[in-house]
Amino acid sequence: MENRPEQVFFEDEALDRAVGMIMTLAAELYVTRDRLTVLERTLAAKGIISQSELDGYQPDHEALSLDAADRDAFTAALMANLSGKQSAKGLTS
Repeated sequence: MENRPEQVFFEDEALDRAVGMIMTLAAELYVTRDRLTVLERTLAAKGIISQSELDGYQPDHEALSLDAADRDAFTAALMANLSGKQSAKGLTS
């Protein structure tokens, strides 16, 4: 493989790398969405769940609480990077 210089779009190299990360995440999100669509269609085709059941799902209070806690933890981990206090997360965390 030929060693070529990296493409540069912005003056700040960190911004270029952040955009690269965002594009990678966007690609991963699309793959996840595509797989979820396949899963939903397969479940509907096999009569396991209908599209109207998927679209009309209303979580109960316990599910809402669990989802909120998960969302809060996810958001806190995501936003921690903005505080400049990054930490390695490994077996000892």
